[in-house]
Amino acid sequence: MAAENLPANQTLGNTTRMILNYTTSTAAFFDPALQIALTIEFHLQYAVIAIGIFGTAANAFVLYALIAEHAQNTKKRAINLLIINQNLLDMSSCILVVISYSIRLRPYMGGVLGYFICTIFYSEGAVHSTLNASVINLITLTIERYLKVVHPFWSKKNLKRWMIHAAIVFAWIGGTLYLMPAAFTTTILVDGMCLSFYIWQSPAASMVYMTMMCIIFFFIPLVTFIYCYGRIVIVMKRQMRVMAGHNVEGSAQMSASQMQSKRIKWNIIKTMIIVSITFIICWFPISIYFMIVDISAPTGGLFVGYFFALFMAYLNTCMNPFIYALKHDGVKQRLAHLIICHKRVTTETDSGTGRNNTDGTQHIHVNTARQ
Repeated sequence: MAAENLPANQTLGNTTRMILNYTTSTAAFFDPALQIALTIEFHLQYAVIAIGIFGTAANAFVLYALIAEHAQNTKKRAINLLIINQNLLDMSSCILVVISYSIRLRPYMGGVLGYFICTIFYSEGAVHSTLNASVINLITLTIERYLKVVHPFWSKKNLKRWMIHAAIVFAWIGGTLYLMPAAFTTTILVDGMCLSFYIWQSPAASMVYMTMMCIIFFFIPLVTFIYCYGRIVIVMKRQMRVMAGHNVEGSAQMSASQMQSKRIKWNIIKTMIIVSITFIICWFPISIYFMIVDISAPTGGLFVGYFFALFMAYLNTCMNPFIYALKHDGVKQRLAHLIICHKRVTTETDSGTGRNNTDGTQHIHVNTARQ
């Protein structure tokens, strides 16, 4: 199927058509900005793969710490499940980034299998499905914290554990259902070349879809974060002042226990505020790009801006583990314990090896005697 033989009721996606038309024009050959953009695109693939590998390792360590902390917690708080799911989604995104961009290094494909690989991986549909799911989960986590802090009595009575489980499942399903149907209906293979999000019923359909994606997965979360965390901070500071004022001799012990509980909650809230802020910073460029690209004139500088915005979005997938490691008390303690144990084992192994080298017979005899 050739591009020029597409059905009359189908048109190229605006962004793809703009890039193809511009890069095949005579002026494009003499545009230094476009040459820079093509060079950036080449190196960006390897940079994104490196981000994916690094993010996978970092998220795996933090996921271990979160699961271990959750297993030790006798209360099994639902908030832990949401944070664990957030980290699992970030790790899944990193793994899929590595797979998708590794496939991009060998772009030619064919057949039914090639079409599915093109639609799921080459188009980055799987990656963005998990990224969308992480946004949904982050909104759920924010609302859960808001209800717990601002409306504690209502949430204790009405917020059930099954609701958290349902929200986790909905995050995975919702992120996938928004993106993958569009990927399958707009992606084609032309002479073994994967053209993702290529066919749209009209330019307006492409613009509406991208605009709705920006609204649902960026601007709605933005408003949710600002309102919920703004209210949480106000309520938490008010509660801390009230508890500090009632910390008299008769209730000193109880107030200290309550203050410790509030400190733990406040620490988690600060962690999630930082996670939300980094999300806004990293996803703002790509969201704005998709809002304005269809009404902008094609230039090489526009492509450079797109690659920068895309890099920032993928960079966000490996930032959250460091936020958890620096701000989340449970994760810090688990990772510190893991590092100490590793150093201890390494030291003992080195010491044992040294003794074995100097007096192997005696070392074997001692070990046998101990057994």
